[in-house]
Amino acid sequence: MTAFLTYCSAEKETYEHPLPAINRYRSDRIRRIYSAAESAGTGFFILSGEYGLLKPTDAIPYYDHLLVAEEVETHSFKVVEQIKQHGITQIIFFTLPVTVDEKLAAYHACLRLACQKAAINLNFVEIDFA
Repeated sequence: MTAFLTYCSAEKETYEHPLPAINRYRSDRIRRIYSAAESAGTGFFILSGEYGLLKPTDAIPYYDHLLVAEEVETHSFKVVEQIKQHGITQIIFFTLPVTVDEKLAAYHACLRLACQKAAINLNFVEIDFA
């Protein structure tokens, strides 16, 4: 399966009880890419620094965690297992360039490493909206 993927958002609904990921994150970027995935008939996932790959319907509690360089190796193993579990054969990753937001570097590195370990294709699509 081809999957559209984007990274999570620091802006979240703070309601403590679990919410579907698509509702937890307050992000027009996530919603726009989710809509594009639905139109294209592809899978859609959100790369979370806490949970790895999330389907839009996955219920998650409120959290505040930014993936950092020291966590990339360990987190990539979780993402590899999720790639296999969901039958993902190719990822199209929609992202701002790291030059625009350097905090994304760890997410990019984690995803590159996970896709390399899982032996699947990874394509970056740089977007100009957050």
